[in-house]
Amino acid sequence: MKKITAKISLSVALLLAAGVLAHAASYNTATETTGWQGLGFTDTLYLSQFDTSLGTLTGVTLHITDTEQAEVTIENGSASPASITVSLTGLVTAKDNHGISSTVDLSQDWGPYSMLGNEGPIIPTYNGSGPDFQDLGIIMSSATDTASSSDLSLYEGSGTVPIAIHASGGWNASGSTAYSLNINEFVGEGSVYATYTYISVPEPSSALFLGLGGLALLCYRRVTR
Repeated sequence: MKKITAKISLSVALLLAAGVLAHAASYNTATETTGWQGLGFTDTLYLSQFDTSLGTLTGVTLHITDTEQAEVTIENGSASPASITVSLTGLVTAKDNHGISSTVDLSQDWGPYSMLGNEGPIIPTYNGSGPDFQDLGIIMSSATDTASSSDLSLYEGSGTVPIAIHASGGWNASGSTAYSLNINEFVGEGSVYATYTYISVPEPSSALFLGLGGLALLCYRRVTR
C-alpha cells in the first residue's frame, strides 16, 4: 500500500512540476530585407521556421516595413508665385503561402515650398535654378504594419517560410498650374520578420527534479505526522 501511495504522489508531483515549468514565451526571427530596388518590384524573403523542440507554437505575427526614397527637385512653371507641395505614395505587401497578407500604405507630404514666378523668358522655362527652383535633396519616408497568420503549421519545422514581397510607389506635386518635378533614384526597400509565441516545454530533468522535490516534501509531511 505504501508503494502505491508513493507512485501516485510522484505522478502528481511530476504533473504539478510540468504545469509550473511550462509558460508562455516568444521570440523574433532575424529581419530579412529586399535591399534597395527601383520601384516597383517583386521579391521573395525567407524567414526561419519555429523550432518545435522549444514547445507548442500558438501564434505568428508578421512585421513588415516599407521605406522609400528619391532625389527630388521642383520648379515653378507658372508666371505667378506658387506654394508647391510634393507628395510621396507607396505600398509594400508581404504574403505567405497561406494567404496571410500584411500591407504597408505610405503617404507623406513635403512642403509647401514658396517659389517665385517662372523666370522665363518664355513661360514656362525649366532651367533648374533661380528663385522659382527648389532642390529637396534626398527625401525618405517609411511605414510599418503587422498581420497574424491563422495557419501555424506553415511556420513549424527546421527550414524556412517564403514571404512574397511586392512594392510600388509614386510621386506628385500640387499648388501650381505648371511645374517640373524631377525624380532621381526612386527606390524602395521592404523588410519583414516574424514574432513566434509559444508554450514552452519544460526540460525532463527540471521536471523530474521539481517532482522529486515535491515527493520529498510529501514524504516529510507523512513522517512528521
